[in-house]
Amino acid sequence: MRSSKNQGRPPRWPDKIVVGLTGNIATGKSSVMRMAAEQGALTLDADKIVHEIMDGDPSVQAAIAVAFGAEVRKADGRIDRPALAAIVFSDPTALRDLEMMLHPAVRTEIIQRVNESQAQVVFIEAIKLLEGPLVDDCNVVWVTACAPVRQLERLMICRGMDEETAALRVNAQPPQAEKVARADVVIHTDGTMAETRLQFEAAWESLGKPRPAPTPAPSAKATQPRPEATAKPIFPTETPTNVTVRRARPSDVPAVLLLIHKATGGHVKPRRAELLMSMSERSYLIGQEEAEITTIIGWVADAGIARIEQIYVHPLSAVTITAPAVLAEIERTAQELICEAILAFLPQDAPDPVRQLFSVAGFQPRQSSELPRVWRAAAAESQPQDTHLLVKTLRDVRIA
Repeated sequence: MRSSKNQGRPPRWPDKIVVGLTGNIATGKSSVMRMAAEQGALTLDADKIVHEIMDGDPSVQAAIAVAFGAEVRKADGRIDRPALAAIVFSDPTALRDLEMMLHPAVRTEIIQRVNESQAQVVFIEAIKLLEGPLVDDCNVVWVTACAPVRQLERLMICRGMDEETAALRVNAQPPQAEKVARADVVIHTDGTMAETRLQFEAAWESLGKPRPAPTPAPSAKATQPRPEATAKPIFPTETPTNVTVRRARPSDVPAVLLLIHKATGGHVKPRRAELLMSMSERSYLIGQEEAEITTIIGWVADAGIARIEQIYVHPLSAVTITAPAVLAEIERTAQELICEAILAFLPQDAPDPVRQLFSVAGFQPRQSSELPRVWRAAAAESQPQDTHLLVKTLRDVRIA
């Protein structure tokens, strides 16, 4: 399938299908990206790459400080994103100037990551996809869309914005109809997650398969074999027959809320709406013994890195029963998605049995500064406060 915009233009990656995903803020792009990752696609979020550049590129940091004032730069050199956002989201000219600074660096980074990946399908999420040259690298354009009231709800519930701030973000963008008019596929996200998934599955099937990569000319130089998995599967023993591992469903929300309350001694009290929004952004795997849910792990795979962001076990004895089964399923899926590593963020006050669970599974404590560049960026993006970073390497492929 080839976007009408790009008909006749030789694709940059003839052996891959590249989907450009766009849509206005809070229209469900992250949910579609998560579904794509579950299918084995390489998923690249341009906004996250922007954050990495603003956090790690001194030349870009200096240019932003010159353009928008020294107050947008922290003492350690990184950009104070809330301070910068307060400027650019109220001034269209300032926003355009910032984008002109960042877009070339973002495109270069995306091209590098796609070149390094063996994935046959690539999803590139970019809110300004259609306004720049990045769309020229895509075979097809998907757009997510929903009613403005749903955008406001999601920003207020999921990102904690007040109504005025949320409205400012929504109104700072062009009408959704402009993106919809240029889409090859439109996914409407006003309804339930199940309805969104049905639309995704139909659109995924329409992608077809990429053409085989051209056979290179003979060369005296030996080619590098595709990286093989370096990690041994964890917990080789069979899962007990009374243990089930499955994805959390909306109908599980009451039981999940109760388990979180019990596992944290009441310290973590998410609201139903907050949990539902969280379930749209990451996968929650449930481990249950007979009918009792005793383990919940929230995780996400993105850009070749899997991240375990939440883990709740109750009673603690389940750490040797359902928890290993859930962790093994996460690793199995991460291997299928050709992830390079699993990063786990373990609370500093995690009980010793939970720490032992990860140790037995082959996770090792690491400092983010020791990690390869892309892994380090993933950790910086996701690591909650008061957590330890544990890492299990699945494939040795990063060189930077």
